[in-house]
Amino acid sequence: MPSPILDLAGITLEVNHLPRARRFYEQVLGLDLLDHDEARQTARFRINGAQTLTLWKPVTRQANDSRLAPLRARGASHLHYAWQIRPEDLARSKAILDEHGLSWTEIDLGTPERPDPTVYFFDPFGHGLELRGVDLEDARQPAYPPVLVERPPHALPVMGLREVALAFGDYAAMKARLPRAYGFAYAKEQEDRDFAQFTLGPHPEPDGNGTPRRWLYAWDPQVGLADMFGGDHALVQFYANVEEVLARVRTEGLPHVLEGGRLAVRDPEGHVFEFLPPR
Repeated sequence: MPSPILDLAGITLEVNHLPRARRFYEQVLGLDLLDHDEARQTARFRINGAQTLTLWKPVTRQANDSRLAPLRARGASHLHYAWQIRPEDLARSKAILDEHGLSWTEIDLGTPERPDPTVYFFDPFGHGLELRGVDLEDARQPAYPPVLVERPPHALPVMGLREVALAFGDYAAMKARLPRAYGFAYAKEQEDRDFAQFTLGPHPEPDGNGTPRRWLYAWDPQVGLADMFGGDHALVQFYANVEEVLARVRTEGLPHVLEGGRLAVRDPEGHVFEFLPPR
């Protein structure tokens, strides 16, 4: 049966200084601000026509999103996630990071026959960011393929979000629950550590080597590549067949909120997944 999960729609990050976070994501990533709510201490950015990035500063006894208050949703702290860029833009991206005074680490995730150099760096709040080259002509396209977006000369030439990595304390339970309770397409597991890969699309596919597909990675709490941690209590948005996910969630008995065609679910480990209808 095909997965009801279509693509990655957005992520929410938790920050301790909203103006500083806005400057970073506007200047270094070149994202367009969609709205900034001073009372709720939130800012939301447009990444491309299908994806957004949201920043939350926690406010005592106050939900950043009142609609999700029953689920006690939090933005992720120390989240690892990746951006899609063209491989030919990697050298320019490293120069831009240097100009902003940001240190970075390069790791080749490919093979001798087909290198896949990847750059890792951090934002000011401990979130681990990755720049991953994608082949725009690759046949393995997501529901909303990455497209070139005009960014300011001082900003990284990112096209879209590629992946999000989350930590789960009970790894074995997670590996069974994510396909069963939500329909995520389990692709594979790394041989040397508890690290599962889920394709955000109708069928499992191989990762890496230029695929524009999007991914959910799930691992036990650990130090990963370039000292990146998966986020705790993350809020992640996915495009999906909402009715099919809702049926699974109800069968599983998970707490959820359904409003305006959007389904938000609190996972037993504290992550909140929000499923949006296709654009």
